Amino acid sequence: MKRTLEMEFRLDNDKTKTISLSDPKDDLTLAPVEAWAAKVVAKKAFIVGGAYPAALKGATIRTVEVEELV
Repeated sequence: MKRTLEMEFRLDNDKTKTISLSDPKDDLTLAPVEAWAAKVVAKKAFIVGGAYPAALKGATIRTVEVEELV
């Protein structure tokens, strides 16, 4: 199974941007994600179309089962 951490940020222009990270820890909880996201917002770590991240809107772990055809 493929797991991806997806974090949705609200930008300062009221749009959103989702950042995905592959293979999150199995025991990952919301608290460290919120702490990391707060640093991203404070440092204005990325810019999308002239807008900076303003807050973490939500975080999810997406699990996908991939089956290769043979």
